Amino acid sequence: MTMIYRIRTIKPKAHRVFVAERLRALKASIAAQITDFGASTCMRLATWNLKHFGKGGRDGGHFRDVEPLLYIAEIISAFDLVAIQEVNENLDQLDELVSDYLGPEWDYVVTDTTEGTAGNHERLAFVYRMPKVRFEKVAGEIVLPRGQKIVGPEEENPDAEGDLQFARTPFVVAFQSGWLRFKICTVHIYYGGTSSVDLEQRRREIDRLAEAMSDRQAKEQTRYEADRSGRGRDANYILIGDFNIKSPEHHTMQALLNHGFVVPDKIKDAASSLSGDHYYDQIVTKMADDRASFGMNGGVFKIFETVYRDEDAAQYYRTGDPKPFETNSRGEPRNDSQKDLYYKRHYRRNKLSDHNLLWCEIGTDFSDHYLAELAGVALGGET
Repeated sequence: MTMIYRIRTIKPKAHRVFVAERLRALKASIAAQITDFGASTCMRLATWNLKHFGKGGRDGGHFRDVEPLLYIAEIISAFDLVAIQEVNENLDQLDELVSDYLGPEWDYVVTDTTEGTAGNHERLAFVYRMPKVRFEKVAGEIVLPRGQKIVGPEEENPDAEGDLQFARTPFVVAFQSGWLRFKICTVHIYYGGTSSVDLEQRRREIDRLAEAMSDRQAKEQTRYEADRSGRGRDANYILIGDFNIKSPEHHTMQALLNHGFVVPDKIKDAASSLSGDHYYDQIVTKMADDRASFGMNGGVFKIFETVYRDEDAAQYYRTGDPKPFETNSRGEPRNDSQKDLYYKRHYRRNKLSDHNLLWCEIGTDFSDHYLAELAGVALGGET
C-alpha cells in the first residue's frame, strides 16, 4: 500500500482536495483494469519509461514533487516487478519513491549511468515487491561479444569492424517469483531520428540484443540438462523495456522476434505511446519451463485517463502549480489557450511520463504440475 498520508503536505487545500479525488479515481481505475490484485498464483510484470526521472541527464531531469510521486507509486504498487527506463544520474528521487512512497516491502536494483551523448547518463532500474519477487543476487550489463577490441599488442578483433555496442547498455537481473526462476533484461534502445541510418542502428541494436539473449538462453538450458542438475527448466529469459519499435509489422519488431522470442497474447499489438500510434514498449519471452503461463491478463495502462486529464489543465495553472504556466521560454506571458497547450505537451509529461505503462501477468504457481508429474498424470491444455 502506498504511503498516501503524504498528500497532507500538498498546498493549497483546494488542490489537496483535487488530488485526493484524482487518487480515488486512479485506485478505482487500477482495480477495474488489473483484476485479482495480489493473487498468489501469478506475478504482475510491467515496463514504464518515466521520462528523465530524477536529477541529472542531458536536460537536467524532471523533478517530481508529492503529487506525481503519489500517482507513480499508486500505479507501480499494482504490480510486482516493474522495469523503469530513463532513471537519471542522481538516485535521490528513485530512493524516495521506493522508500517513502511504495514502502518497506519494496526494493530496487539499478545500473550505473551510461556514458556518451547517446547514453544521456541514464540508468535502468527494476523495482520489485518483496517477498513476492526475490532478487537472486545476479545482475549485469550486457556487452556484445562482437564489437569489442581484444586488449593485446598484436591485433584487434576481426569481427569488430562496423559493429557497435549499445547506446544505453541493457541490464539483466536474475529473479524468482513463486516457482519460476528467470532472467530479465531491460533496455532503452537507441532512438535517434527517422532517417534510414538511425532506423538501421535501432534495428541492429534490437537484433544484436535478441540474438545474444537467445544464445545465452540456449546455452544455459543445454548446460543445465548436461549436468543433470534438475534445473533445465530454469533457463527462462524475458526481454522488456523501451525498444522504440514503430509497429508490429516494422523491421524493428521483426528483429526482436527473429531469434525465438514471443509476445504474450494479451499484449500483442499493444501500442504504449500516448498517441496510441507507436509500439515503443515491449515484453517478450523465451522460456525453458513449459509450466509458466504468460498473458493470462495484460494490456496498456493509459496514465492520463484518470490523472492529469485534458480537462484538468486549468486546475494546475489557476490553483495547483500556476508559476510554470505564467510565461514561455522567452519570458512572454501565456494566455489560457497557450497554457492549455503547454500543459498537454510538456507539463503533465514532465510530471508523470510520456509513455503509458505496459504490463502482463505470469503464472508462477507450478504446484499442480509438480504433483501431477509425481503422480504420473498429464495436465493437458496448459502451457
